Amino acid sequence: MPPAAGAAIAGATAAATTGAPASEPFLTDRAAQPAVSPTNSVARAWALIALQICVWTTLGVLFEGSIDADVAEGVVDGPEWRLTYLRHPPLSSWLSGLASTTGPLRYFVLFAIALAFACGAFGLVSLFIRRVDGRAGAIVALLAGLASPYATYWPFKFNHNIGVMPFWALVLWAAWNAFERGTLASWALFGVAVGFGMWAKYAILHLVAPLGLAFLFVPDWRRRLAGPGPWMAVAIATAIVAPQAIDVARNGATPLRWALHTTPSGVDERISWMALFIVDAALANVPMALVAWAACGRARLTAAIRATLAPATMTRLDLFLHVAVVGPIVLIILAAPLSVRVFYHWLTPVTVGFAAWWGHAAARAGLERLPRRAWGVFAIWALLVMVGYAGLREAWRWQAPLSTAAYPEMDGPALAALAERYWATRRDGPIPYIVSYGGKIGFQASGSIVFDLPYRVRALDNGDTRNTPWVDVADLRHRGALVVAAKPKPDATINGAPVVVRDWTGFVRPTRQGVRAPPQIYFGVIDPTP
Repeated sequence: MPPAAGAAIAGATAAATTGAPASEPFLTDRAAQPAVSPTNSVARAWALIALQICVWTTLGVLFEGSIDADVAEGVVDGPEWRLTYLRHPPLSSWLSGLASTTGPLRYFVLFAIALAFACGAFGLVSLFIRRVDGRAGAIVALLAGLASPYATYWPFKFNHNIGVMPFWALVLWAAWNAFERGTLASWALFGVAVGFGMWAKYAILHLVAPLGLAFLFVPDWRRRLAGPGPWMAVAIATAIVAPQAIDVARNGATPLRWALHTTPSGVDERISWMALFIVDAALANVPMALVAWAACGRARLTAAIRATLAPATMTRLDLFLHVAVVGPIVLIILAAPLSVRVFYHWLTPVTVGFAAWWGHAAARAGLERLPRRAWGVFAIWALLVMVGYAGLREAWRWQAPLSTAAYPEMDGPALAALAERYWATRRDGPIPYIVSYGGKIGFQASGSIVFDLPYRVRALDNGDTRNTPWVDVADLRHRGALVVAAKPKPDATINGAPVVVRDWTGFVRPTRQGVRAPPQIYFGVIDPTP
């Protein structure tokens, strides 16, 4: 495309988005105006979301066969419906605990909830883009999100990262409305979105903090500090999260300490964490960029992206979405120099902003209707992901031992059956309690057993009821308990009091893929006392 044509597209798209001349900078009094679009596509979009949820829930039931290790951690306290939580805010634990109570349907329910959270988040963000950019951009945002791993096989790892995704989308939408409209209702909804988002994961603040800085960059937005809206939003969010804060203060729950724990590391290692996270963020954008490229074409899309970055043509919506995408990534990688280990799965909710950004870029390119080739590219990509996932899962069933992973994927049902056989040789009746020792291996194994047993079992992590007050220690001592540990623990205690564990027996922990040296898992028994 000639440079003049690219400049023309950039100018036209800037004017279409802001209702202002292309030369007018974003720091003006003019708010972004949505393009006019028909309304008959909403039902189709939600039908596509429903189809995605059904297809991938079915694939998960067919090919997963067990819960992920992170999900197992949440199952320990989820069925208790208490505010006290072990490592993260309780929403995802509650839902995984709810799924564990549904018997033979537990995997279907778990995966359906997870996919509803992930796909629903991309649906919400597409509605936001529809409001500010029109129908075509909204469809691109939706397809970009649904094409990503975070709306396909990744939700099978249903934990706090998936749980916060719809709240991330709601914060994004509510923040824009609050910044631009400034009504009390808009600010109230922003406070509600942030408050309930913190019930899923405190990382919602990774989005709120950068948006707060962007709030100060624009005179119109900054002037709203003189009004009651921002302060009302803070008050509402604080009130919503207050039960958690009170519970943490009373019971010593550990989410903040867990999130901020450091890992001994050198400078090179910290730099590698940062670099890998940036690479992961770039890779997460690949399928989204593919959808946008198919919709707009390379030249138009490139010109539109340049227009969103150039100060002369940047709109307030451009700035808002740039900050929503880049801000959380910057905050996360800046934790690495402080020896906070940066994990790639922290990127999960940020991808909601990625989808919004690509949808907006397509709208800036002047896209008015999604061409057939874009639908075709999405369909081919979706098929490749489904076939690839199913093929890899099936191949792993038959692979030769290849690795010595510390935490290979557990075979939960086999582990639960092993625990029941062990218990049946020593005690009559069902397992009443499980006490775990030995860090993550024992903790995750006990959660997996709880999920896959056909009856209710209460679990006590590390013999300490500080974070598990639902365990009645007197009843545990009266009825006995199964002990699960990474290795025999001769000095086992419950609330600091010594306890005798007999019949320590080691087993090769059942896994879903071959490993040369799977970690041992040890079972023991705490006998009942009169």
